[in-house]
Amino acid sequence: MSDKRLIEVSFPLAEVSAESAFDKSTKGHHVRNTHLWWSCKPLPSMRAAIAASLLPPGDASFKLVKDVANRRLTGSHLHAFDAARGKVVLDPFGGSGATAIESLRLGASPVVGDLNPVAFLVQHLLVEALPKWNGVLRKKVALRDPVPGSEGFTDLVRRAGSRIATRARESLAKAYQANSRSSEDVFAFLWVRTATCENPACRRLDPLAANWWVRKGDAPLALELDASAQGIEFRMVESEPTQEGTVAASKIHCPYCEQISSRGYLQAEGMAGRIGHFLAAVGYLDGEGRKSYRVASKRDRECVGVAESMLASRSQVPTNPFPQDDSRKFTPATFGVRLWSDLHNPRQRLALSTFAMEVKAEFDVVQKEYISILRDAEAAELARDVCTALSCAIARMADLSTICCRWEPQAQAVRNLFTSKYVPMMWDYAEANTLAESSGSWLQCLERMTKSLEQAPRTTTSGVVYRSSAADISLKSDSVDVVLTDPPYYDAIAYGDASDFFYGWHKIAIGELYPDAFATDSTPKRSEIVQRPGRVKTAERFESDMRGALAEVRRVLKPDGIAVVVFAHKSTAAWETLLKATLDAGLVISASWPVETEMPQRADAHGNASLASTVFIVCRKRKRDSDGFVDDVEPELHERLHERLDYFWSQGIRGADFFMSAIGPAVEVFGRHKRVLKLSGEEVSIAELLDKVRGIVADYALQRIVRGEAAGNVDEPSRFYVIWRWAFGTSEVESGEAIHMAQSMGCEFSELVVDSGMLSKAGDKVTLKGPVDRKKTKGLGEPAATGTLASLIDVLHRAANLWAAGERQDLADFLATALPPGGADRMQRLAQSIVDVLPPGDKERALYENFLVGARSLPTPTKKDEAAVKQQRLF
Repeated sequence: MSDKRLIEVSFPLAEVSAESAFDKSTKGHHVRNTHLWWSCKPLPSMRAAIAASLLPPGDASFKLVKDVANRRLTGSHLHAFDAARGKVVLDPFGGSGATAIESLRLGASPVVGDLNPVAFLVQHLLVEALPKWNGVLRKKVALRDPVPGSEGFTDLVRRAGSRIATRARESLAKAYQANSRSSEDVFAFLWVRTATCENPACRRLDPLAANWWVRKGDAPLALELDASAQGIEFRMVESEPTQEGTVAASKIHCPYCEQISSRGYLQAEGMAGRIGHFLAAVGYLDGEGRKSYRVASKRDRECVGVAESMLASRSQVPTNPFPQDDSRKFTPATFGVRLWSDLHNPRQRLALSTFAMEVKAEFDVVQKEYISILRDAEAAELARDVCTALSCAIARMADLSTICCRWEPQAQAVRNLFTSKYVPMMWDYAEANTLAESSGSWLQCLERMTKSLEQAPRTTTSGVVYRSSAADISLKSDSVDVVLTDPPYYDAIAYGDASDFFYGWHKIAIGELYPDAFATDSTPKRSEIVQRPGRVKTAERFESDMRGALAEVRRVLKPDGIAVVVFAHKSTAAWETLLKATLDAGLVISASWPVETEMPQRADAHGNASLASTVFIVCRKRKRDSDGFVDDVEPELHERLHERLDYFWSQGIRGADFFMSAIGPAVEVFGRHKRVLKLSGEEVSIAELLDKVRGIVADYALQRIVRGEAAGNVDEPSRFYVIWRWAFGTSEVESGEAIHMAQSMGCEFSELVVDSGMLSKAGDKVTLKGPVDRKKTKGLGEPAATGTLASLIDVLHRAANLWAAGERQDLADFLATALPPGGADRMQRLAQSIVDVLPPGDKERALYENFLVGARSLPTPTKKDEAAVKQQRLF
């Protein structure tokens, strides 16, 4: 294989990961904040991957890629990156447009596509419209009062947005004004949901809230319910909450009669449309501009009634359906939410509808303003693109204007709906005043969006954007130099379903400007390449669709072109599907690099085994279709894996990421052949390969955790325990993944999940039980009736529990029976290994640390050391 590229030989993992982690943590003005999209990869990682795919191997190229990734070196000089000039870079799963944006920044010629109309809008704005108007407006339009540092186009957007704010304020003022304050003084409204108490003797309207916090910090404020009042009445107290919330795990605790009602009751009430809303408090700015709060008044609630009347008489609201077939990701469906617009209360619907209609009206205003300066068609195109940017501001405002937006009492701000890929159910929520100048208002959303837009590359050369399935790329064969794409992650994110939230508002605001993209009521999902609930043979369909898309990638890729597929799924099944589709499409993997691209504390990662790294899988067109035999491939597999694992370990990659990092190098070797055959002639499957990889990685990691030769003296269950804690900590793991891991390490999963075992299974989730969880396990760590000794981890767990209980003599007697000669030293090494892989402050780690110190001075056993007499060996 000639014409090697840097990305196939070496890659500055540490530097690119550091820059990517910084980029991901940036919460301020960032081009990705132009419009929310899920799974937006950090720009430095995409930029570095493009550069490394174009450059030849060598120290100079390696340094150049490090420079390219540097966040301080992303100015205009990158556009002069010689290796990118004239090169076509394709992303058929464009999403937020990261690949295309960084291709523009490097001076390449990006082509980006996506089936989803929302993604298409974002890509068009950033990749086609903005570069074009950067050039045209500089030459033809003399702007009034330009903003320093702006690119011209965003001035038009700001000015149009300001006009919209004026018109909307006149239209909506009566829906917000209360207590003689102007609408701009109020910045937030704090709401609780309501449901009737299930107790027939009570039947009062219960206010539903997880807690009563209003403000945290030096001057805390909380709501306090007056249980003696006839209706729902609150008072404001200058302290921490004095009462517990009324909802926990979706169970209601009635504050009036103490009745506890189930989640099922609450769901039934929601399905029947009997869950209401109650305005509890109002946040406003006092005369000195400080955030202050008061209990909501009758007049405040009357304003909501005014909004309901206005909504009924003059507004358009989206009617696209809310997903009903995946309650885990879209929980409100189980409480009666049928339409996406049900996620807004009446005033929120009124405000969003009003602003959307004002954006629609702004098209004629902008076109008329510039028709004398630009050609007719060009003026219409400019007006369309200005309105597209304005619609992005509406999308941002919609994300901050739902009944699932929580109030953050520490920051005293409204939090957006999509803090993760899921839509949660909220019982107390915050409503922003869209007419104010604070979080969630039109003016703030407009400014945040335009500031983000200004972080795009300052180029006047546009890319090409198309809207179609990745399985139908409208490019000639052998025409693309580099493909860099981040495909759907199996069933991880329901892009079509989630983006319907934005689609409805975009359709109202600018749907007529993009008739093909907004021809349907919802985003197209039939051709979407993602596993979705309710679809027959979903896994098979996903694999078939992905194979078709990657076959198109192979078709358009030049003979010497590079394709980089970005993947970050923790499920082995997802990896198996992607890798099989890749190989079946005629691509061969030439390298892989685990780059830290994810935020380990992202909201949906808590309690689950999540990945911090994304694997960049480098592919070429396969030029040979010969078969290989497993006996010939295995030695090469071991050699390549150990070489890569040494490097990945030196780069600080650990845990679940380390397992994932090994997949690429294994498939590099495996995929050089059309098939790898056993001596029997049977083909070795990707699943069998991944099991083998898991075993090799576990052995490698154990050698470093337990340190050297001692790793060979650890029994299988103890090995399993150490590697699980190292890879997943205390997180839940999908049962399929746990089964594969057990098999690869010589353990029977069925034996691990029995009551006395170390695994606990609930549904399709599995967790590892620590010593405290196994405290009441009868006979734990004791030798069997046959005299066979228990696994070392069982002995350690019981020993640690006896130590914690202060049972020193019982501990000494137990160890004398449970351990073989020399077993105490091995047990202590095992305990130390677990200590080394657990984080500081972990309770299990602290237990072992105390045990290791105290176990050195145990009393003399009072029982005969039967294990020593019998010379039974544990290992």
